[in-house]
Amino acid sequence: MQLSRNWLGVIDIDHFKRVNDSYGHLIGDEVLLLMSRLMRSSFRFDDRLYRFGGEEFVVLMRCADGDAAAHAFERLRHNVERHLFPQVGRITVSIGFTELKPGDTPNGAFERADKAVYFAKGNGRNQVHHHADLVAAGHLADDAKIGDVELF
Repeated sequence: MQLSRNWLGVIDIDHFKRVNDSYGHLIGDEVLLLMSRLMRSSFRFDDRLYRFGGEEFVVLMRCADGDAAAHAFERLRHNVERHLFPQVGRITVSIGFTELKPGDTPNGAFERADKAVYFAKGNGRNQVHHHADLVAAGHLADDAKIGDVELF
């Protein structure tokens, strides 16, 4: 039996500023509420979902491996892409995720997932990326830190 591992994902609504600027903050708030409902229906009951700032959300979950985590995040990406948001129409999300490693600081794990999000946003948006896969492919540098000390 394979043990589950912990994963952290960062979800960013693509072009959310455009939604607020074009339709107003009331409609933007409705998009955020509908997004949270899509997240709840896309993830499992035990997965932890959080709003993190304006249009960003964070997910903490347990999965056997990176493929299972990617599948869960891809399911959300697909569900959002297919959803028709009242007045706004279609929106998309960019998602980055990482495995929580022994000795990780919360900030370290978040930074890895966030870098994967920014890679997705810089390469067409509406994508899911695993930080470790991006490092292995040479798209991102492995800037792992030892403990909380940065050497410079």
